[in-house]
Amino acid sequence: MTMGGAEGNFELNAFRPILINNYLHSALILADMCDHIREFMIEGTQLNEAKLKENIDNSVMMVTALSPVIGYDKSAAISYYAIDHNLTLKQAALAKGVSEELFDKVVQPLALTRPGSADVPAPREGPDRRLDAGTR
Repeated sequence: MTMGGAEGNFELNAFRPILINNYLHSALILADMCDHIREFMIEGTQLNEAKLKENIDNSVMMVTALSPVIGYDKSAAISYYAIDHNLTLKQAALAKGVSEELFDKVVQPLALTRPGSADVPAPREGPDRRLDAGTR
């Protein structure tokens, strides 16, 4: 397609039928692959909730929710402690002096997938509400 597009002179491109044919062929291949991905990779899959919970519990990246509340240095110390001692983030935070109540209040995995931070909740979105200008 690149060669065919480059060969047009004075806006008279004799290669236009080749370009159209190759474009349509590529679009057909892409559409077929989308169907195959859906059929063979997506349909019938089930979540392994136990493994997901284990991965979330062992994710040290969740410490970013604690940073605005307890500070970067203490959050970093907690994450290093969790990695060094093969602990979950909650176990490491409790060992480093963070209360369980504070941890459970701040570290909410689903909330971390949305805008906002632990100490400032994100505005709610709805059909008649937009995000505040500061969160865009």
